[in-house]
Amino acid sequence: LKYLCIVPNMFYTAMYDAVFKSVFCKEENKDLLKRLIETSLHEEVEIIDIKPPEMLKQSIYEKNKTLDVLIKCKDKIINLEINSGFYSGLHRRNAGYIFTKYGKDVKKGQNYQTMNEYIQINFTAGLNKDMPILGTYKLADKNNDLLFIDNLTIYEYNMNRIHELKGKENNFLKMLNASQKDLGKLSKGDELMEKFKEEVENLNEDPLFQDWMTEEEDAIKVRNTLMLEAEQLGLERGQKEKSLEIAKNML
Repeated sequence: LKYLCIVPNMFYTAMYDAVFKSVFCKEENKDLLKRLIETSLHEEVEIIDIKPPEMLKQSIYEKNKTLDVLIKCKDKIINLEINSGFYSGLHRRNAGYIFTKYGKDVKKGQNYQTMNEYIQINFTAGLNKDMPILGTYKLADKNNDLLFIDNLTIYEYNMNRIHELKGKENNFLKMLNASQKDLGKLSKGDELMEKFKEEVENLNEDPLFQDWMTEEEDAIKVRNTLMLEAEQLGLERGQKEKSLEIAKNML
């Protein structure tokens, strides 16, 4: 006997880089981005400019040390990072992005006292359950909490624990990695969250978007498989770099 197995299309949440940018980087969705930042920082912001440098790239994984989404507010530069998985070097990579931007502005600024405040908000999946739901990180003396730099802060939301947050005001954050069913529950009665729900669902119903995301998934699996094989075989550094180069070429 032969059986026909029909597998439903995967539902891509906003924790996928392409979905996040497609929803939040559109000019007509600036109200959604404003809501997300304000919910994340617990303060009001006025968005002046949005710079999504990767929007037109053929592959969302060709980062080349570019920021995910950069936002200019009145006196703040805010970088949003979507991390769909965690690995040992992730925090160093993310920090490198915001430090690079900070360093460039140090060089071109009129003086150090009038610099903007720099903020990076990481939405990270795959963190250990012992990591806080929201971690707040600054350069400070570990013994007495004296700040070394007062205008640079990194916030990280542990998306594996985001469901533990209490209060309706945090529902928007929970929607970033919510299933289609939960999107409906979380957005009910809130106009902006309903708008976000529709944007994500419309993307998932687009056949071209589904096909493109499937190709991206395949590319990720090829890359991860090659990296895992290199680690398991205990290859020397030069051989490992060769395998990584092959993975990059395939992507």
